[in-house]
Amino acid sequence: MNDWIYRLISKKKEISRHITKVEFDIGLFIVSIWLVEKDGHFFMIDTGMKKMVTYLLKMYFPDIEIEGIFLTHGHSDHVGGVARLLELHPRMPIYIDNRELPYLLKEKPYPRRKNLEKVKFDAGLLRNLQDEEAQETLARAGLTPLWTPGHSPGHTCYFHEEDKVLIAGDLLTTNRRDALRPPMKAYTADMSEALTTAQNLLQAYPQALLSVCHGGEVRNALDELEKADWYKNKET
Repeated sequence: MNDWIYRLISKKKEISRHITKVEFDIGLFIVSIWLVEKDGHFFMIDTGMKKMVTYLLKMYFPDIEIEGIFLTHGHSDHVGGVARLLELHPRMPIYIDNRELPYLLKEKPYPRRKNLEKVKFDAGLLRNLQDEEAQETLARAGLTPLWTPGHSPGHTCYFHEEDKVLIAGDLLTTNRRDALRPPMKAYTADMSEALTTAQNLLQAYPQALLSVCHGGEVRNALDELEKADWYKNKET
């Protein structure tokens, strides 16, 4: 995809003091990448699809150095930029919950999926989010990882304590009016678990701003979830 197309479909949003989100509207849905800044240091959450991350760094953040990347999970629209980043920065630390690794290492397909994930990089280079090194990098970024299974076995959200923001990956989605919707059914391993996980997380962080990959931001997300007809009726 050419840069002029990315220019048309991308939007940079300052969603809090320390967190910037770049959204790429590809028509069927939005794909997002987050940048977190702390004391002049920058960290990324998710890498989008194909060359989205390359465009993001060139057009929106040309003068920064990314010190670590945290992945919410291993689906291709979240790890699609990893190959390019490793080409540019072979020693770039990229962290993911180790429960995602069997799928990225092509040992088995994701639950409810027939085909193996199309991974275009050496997943063995990914680092374990549970390791001490990852915990140190998370602390430098001001982030707390939260295991949120359901959409995928190792799905992880990241809470920014200072800004009170939940960077939520595919925990939930929103429509074009930023109304909460369930995660995409076709790609969700266990919808019942995903919705229970979402409710539990929002109960634990009721004042947090929810920021999802496929959509926008939602305040008072717990209230929005519990009053949504699709959630009350479990019409997923």
